[in-house]
Amino acid sequence: MEKSKPNPNDAFYKKAEQAFRSLFDTACTKHELHFAMALMPEMRGMQDAGWNTAAETQHAFDEYLEFLSTLEDGRMKCRIALSFYSHISEASGFYEVPKNMLRIAGGQSHVLWPFMELVQSHKQTGAQIAPNANKVLKDLAGHAKELGLNDLAEIFRDAFDPDVRNAYVHADYVVWNDGLRLPKRNGGYARKIPWDEFTIIFDRGVNFFHILREIISEYIRSYDPPKTIRARLQQEPEADWTIYYDANSGGFGVTSGKYPKDT
Repeated sequence: MEKSKPNPNDAFYKKAEQAFRSLFDTACTKHELHFAMALMPEMRGMQDAGWNTAAETQHAFDEYLEFLSTLEDGRMKCRIALSFYSHISEASGFYEVPKNMLRIAGGQSHVLWPFMELVQSHKQTGAQIAPNANKVLKDLAGHAKELGLNDLAEIFRDAFDPDVRNAYVHADYVVWNDGLRLPKRNGGYARKIPWDEFTIIFDRGVNFFHILREIISEYIRSYDPPKTIRARLQQEPEADWTIYYDANSGGFGVTSGKYPKDT
């Protein structure tokens, strides 16, 4: 009986889960209040619902997967898969979570705009230019390496294929019978990715996002029942803070003082 071939991504998935858990546990031990705040990406104070791109990406993740499962193999399914892949690779709002975890693990505080240093200004118009996936993931990998988290640095480095992302974003690809062709029309060596290789690349990116999302969700759910801790945000005196998750509403947050149910 022929043995099934091992999934070439299995080692990556295992390392990703272990590396993320280690990072989150370290951050929680360093400063649990900031850790809890870091579990809520793109929280910019008072704002109306419907402006959080991290939440949108999580909705899109589920909807893309559901839609792809209904499609027959073909060119259009590939194009949808490329759109999905590009979306989750560019989801810097969602990746504020590991960025802030790296900050906290390194002894720094949670901040509202953790990738602000990567934002550039247009030389002529002064308009702000948001960092793309390549810069965000390179920043995460570099930060992890600075902290000695080499496995995590490799996970960020290898999660997404920059050629595939760039090809989709710049419409510099051709869906062909033998695979995905990347002409690199503006320079560089053309690249052909056979379909079996594309599946490995696609699955790695999707499951990287899935593993991170599931770990975030697991830590959020751990605050049911609520937990009251003594902590300080900055330099003010220590006080009671309560971290809570409501399984009925799905609400998660941090409040000063003790949770009403505890009083």
